Amino acid sequence: MHLETRKDKQKMKLASNPSTPLDVLRELAQDEDWVVRSDVAENPSTPIEVLRALAKDESVYVRRWVAEHPNTPEDVLHYLAKDVEYEVREQVAQNPKSSSKILVMQFEYEKSLREPDEDVIRALYANENLPPFAKRVIETLFGDLL
Repeated sequence: MHLETRKDKQKMKLASNPSTPLDVLRELAQDEDWVVRSDVAENPSTPIEVLRALAKDESVYVRRWVAEHPNTPEDVLHYLAKDVEYEVREQVAQNPKSSSKILVMQFEYEKSLREPDEDVIRALYANENLPPFAKRVIETLFGDLL
């Protein structure tokens, strides 16, 4: 099957279908269209090695879906926790698979920024995996945002 000959809508349908064969998902993850790549990143059947590659995608939307994906490994979430785009960091903060270690590191990173993002701070605070001591620090430093 040559995916280059398929229309974009067909590629997007394949990229988002959990029954799509893994080799096809791997190929679609390299598509020139960011929408197709983001559909692959959102697909629950996308293999971990593809999520790893997509975590370095140029598109914020693709990285955002990787950060939200329930199968994204901890080391990739750690990497994405310091993404330049707040939308990606917010998804890491909201991901229930983000460990307390990642969330604390992400909070330290966020508060080191000249302008910490309010949505990221709120998402960190709301994550059940954030340790109580970090919640207290957020309440102290950013209580007006909560």
